[in-house]
Amino acid sequence: MKSIRANLFLPVLAAMALWPAANAADSLTARPQNVASSQNQKQTQSERQAEVKTFAGTVTFSNGKYVLEDPSAKRSYYLDDEKAAKKFEGKMVVVTGTLDSASYTIRVQKIEAAT
Repeated sequence: MKSIRANLFLPVLAAMALWPAANAADSLTARPQNVASSQNQKQTQSERQAEVKTFAGTVTFSNGKYVLEDPSAKRSYYLDDEKAAKKFEGKMVVVTGTLDSASYTIRVQKIEAAT
């Protein structure tokens, strides 16, 4: 009877001892998936920021920078192309470009007078 208990007890004890090691191995293999997931999220954010849009408003010069004041969004955006913006200072324009939402800067592709 004692040998039967010992034969059953030892494998159970060994399995319990190895259990934390098996879980640690699983968590190590899960990390690359989490890293890949966060990289995909960053790419998605970059893709959203890189979307070309049009913005309408008045070009003004404020604090040494050219700004598009958009009355419909009740927001001002910095314009990264000062040479193009200078030509339209004080005028209503349509700006085509990509928005850097972190700095509220439009990466200008084109500025046209509003019609």
